[in-house]
Amino acid sequence: MTPAHETFAADNANSHEESADRHVLRKAIDDLPPSQREAIRLLKLEEMSLKEASAASGMSISALKVATHRALKNLRRAIADRND
Repeated sequence: MTPAHETFAADNANSHEESADRHVLRKAIDDLPPSQREAIRLLKLEEMSLKEASAASGMSISALKVATHRALKNLRRAIADRND
């Protein structure tokens, strides 16, 4: 393939879809119970280690693991429900 035949997506391609996806995810996170929301925020969004998140939240490492597992399960369900 020569460079003349290559195509590139415009910078703003799919930006509306990404914005809508972000909104759905943010709403689903906001709807989580507080301990699950906190676990997701610390561990997934702020990318803290379990030890750091435990110190920041006052939750045990085990409690953080359980809350994260439940939160991810709830997020999958909430997003699937919104996409149906």
